[in-house]
Amino acid sequence: MTRRTLIATCCALVLAPMLVQAQKSDAAADPITGTWAGELVLEGRGPVAITMELKFDGKSAVTGTFQGLPNPGDVKAGTFEPKTGALKLQLGKTGEAATLLTLEGTVAKGVATGRFSGDESGTFKLSKKPS
Repeated sequence: MTRRTLIATCCALVLAPMLVQAQKSDAAADPITGTWAGELVLEGRGPVAITMELKFDGKSAVTGTFQGLPNPGDVKAGTFEPKTGALKLQLGKTGEAATLLTLEGTVAKGVATGRFSGDESGTFKLSKKPS
């Protein structure tokens, strides 16, 4: 082995685990961004399946879209507090400013649970799909 090849191999062996760890840290630092699927359990009516595509800005803002209710829509305003896991999403129809549902709950280990209120009320449970 030449000296250059030896140095390149050593560098690769040292840097590869660090890069993998950095990717894992990024995923842990952003527990929100990705696809979420689950259901809203409407009081008196039962469950409704919902899928959401969410994006966390790394500070507190959450944006995204959803499908599964009578009309697809988007997150009109959203927040996430990484230290406490508190999540709040205000949902409405695409192209309209009105908020129809507000989800408030917590996120832990890839699962968001809580209550929602607005035009309807009840509970929700969403699980983050592996990326």
